[in-house]
Amino acid sequence: MRKGNLELLKKINRDLVLETIRSQQPISRAKVAQRLNFSRSTVSSIVDELIAKKFVVETGLGSSTREGGRRAIELEFNPKSGFGVGVELMADGLFICITDLDGNMVWKDRSDSGNDFKTIYECILASLDKASISMDKVIAIGFCIPGLTNSKKGIIVDAPELGWKDVAFVDEMKKYLAKPIYANNDVNCAALGERWVGGAKDLENFIYISIGMGSGVGSAIVANGNLVHGKDFMAGEIAYLIQEEDVMRNQVNVAGQFGVFEKKVSGKSLADDESSVQALFRAYAQDDPQSVQTVSHFVTHLSIGIANMVSLLNPEKVILGGELAGYLEPVLAEIRSTVDRMTPIRTTVETSQMGVEAGVLGVIAYAFDQEQNVI
Repeated sequence: MRKGNLELLKKINRDLVLETIRSQQPISRAKVAQRLNFSRSTVSSIVDELIAKKFVVETGLGSSTREGGRRAIELEFNPKSGFGVGVELMADGLFICITDLDGNMVWKDRSDSGNDFKTIYECILASLDKASISMDKVIAIGFCIPGLTNSKKGIIVDAPELGWKDVAFVDEMKKYLAKPIYANNDVNCAALGERWVGGAKDLENFIYISIGMGSGVGSAIVANGNLVHGKDFMAGEIAYLIQEEDVMRNQVNVAGQFGVFEKKVSGKSLADDESSVQALFRAYAQDDPQSVQTVSHFVTHLSIGIANMVSLLNPEKVILGGELAGYLEPVLAEIRSTVDRMTPIRTTVETSQMGVEAGVLGVIAYAFDQEQNVI
């Protein structure tokens, strides 16, 4: 067997052993070998390597066998063997989160110091120091970007909130950090956060729709377990969805301007600011006619968009996130029934429960996924 193929086979076997320990822990070497139909010597060799790298730990003797034989040493995955750092870039600063390999948050902090490269580097170092984690235990660092991002090349194509256009972000950060670095769009990151530790945990097909308090509306699509990026990394740009009534009114999408659908379902379509949105939903709860009409129009337009995406993609679940999601609970039942009426393809519609951590957790999950070879 050629060396390259042999190394690939070893990695596949190592991944299978680690995943078996991770999902079935505590478990003995013998049971791992039995489940995978591997020889005991192969499993022992792989386990010894994983223990040396601290990804697996021995936790003591298991229970006696029915035959009264020797008790086997049991194994568990060690999530503290490595850590990930997620950094969300915002117009007014940074949000930094550190997790172990299982997604357990060990540190989070927000900084308004700025978002230039040197400041980002210094804030990461400060967060690691406060969390008592050394840089050599960091597996990878991910950046959550509020704008169009070429995640393969690490280029921020266009991020108006940051005032950045065609910035080779990953290459610039590598001048400061000698670690694997990744970047992705914030809505994509939020979807991956949901899949890692949120409402879409372990789902293979789902849609995440982010509705901002201002004018922002976007979505991320996970199909067959993979994030859909599109040719120009613009998959999920639902702000540009359009209907016949829009065309008849000559309301079409123009580059650089708010999308037609965005004008109907963003927070801005409901009210001027967050306090106004709060007031609107309070009045809606009290059956104020004007408020009921405004919210009903919003629900109809949003449901049409969801129904069309459901018909196209057949997702297991649709998750509504973003700043506006926290206000949608009173109308969630109506959204669900309207979507069900508009498409015969069944799905589940929920609001996100993750809050502001979704993006940074998601970009850590994305970075870990890209760095599977480190184990």
